[in-house]
Amino acid sequence: MIKTLNAAIDRLESVSMVAFMSIATVITAVQVVYRYGFNSSLFWAEEVVIYSIICMSFVGASMGVRHGAHISVDVLNAIASPRVNRLLHLVSAVLGIIFAGFMVFYGFQLFGKTMDRGQLTAALRLPMAWFYLPIGISGVLLIIRYLGLLQTMWSSPPMSHAEQLAAEADKLV
Repeated sequence: MIKTLNAAIDRLESVSMVAFMSIATVITAVQVVYRYGFNSSLFWAEEVVIYSIICMSFVGASMGVRHGAHISVDVLNAIASPRVNRLLHLVSAVLGIIFAGFMVFYGFQLFGKTMDRGQLTAALRLPMAWFYLPIGISGVLLIIRYLGLLQTMWSSPPMSHAEQLAAEADKLV
């Protein structure tokens, strides 16, 4: 079940990342052509590109947890025993779940309150709430990813830092 859920989330993240990246790239290229080729510009282009990049950032946070790509300090991992190392990763994942829980709670709260106010974006005149929705969705994805990480840590024996680096290097090949 967890593998199926991970595969579905991987697919969702990949497709949305490609879509947001494509939107930002194409609109930026069109804006450059309009500005320098026709001495005009699209009034909404900057707003769409900014919101696309913001959405990519929130999707990328979940991808970072899945691939272990978030910034970390490895000094303690390098000198700690495998049991302490495992405990450090456990604490890190639990803190990540707590943070993601705040993202879910406050992200969906922000979405709801902004929807009630009827706030619109400056250029596109679309409901601003829809651009706050990725905060809550990202929190849900992060919780799922961290729970998967906890499950993996729970089911596998503790490894030393050198063994972890070797395992990560094997994943890259």
